[in-house]
Amino acid sequence: VQALSMEAKASAVIIGALPFVVAFLVYLTSPNYIMPLFTTSVGNLILGCSAAWMSIGILVMRKMMNFDV
Repeated sequence: VQALSMEAKASAVIIGALPFVVAFLVYLTSPNYIMPLFTTSVGNLILGCSAAWMSIGILVMRKMMNFDV
């Protein structure tokens, strides 16, 4: 049970960090491509919706990791 829990936690960390890593790499390679997310109101709305969905996903993954034995 503990091994399954650790596997789920490792997967959750990787899945949770992936959007931030990809956004950072896109910013490094072509900053003009990603800057509208931070400078326009539509981009801010998209970031807000993405944050909400990421929070929901993190809560679901947390719920899936808690095993009752």
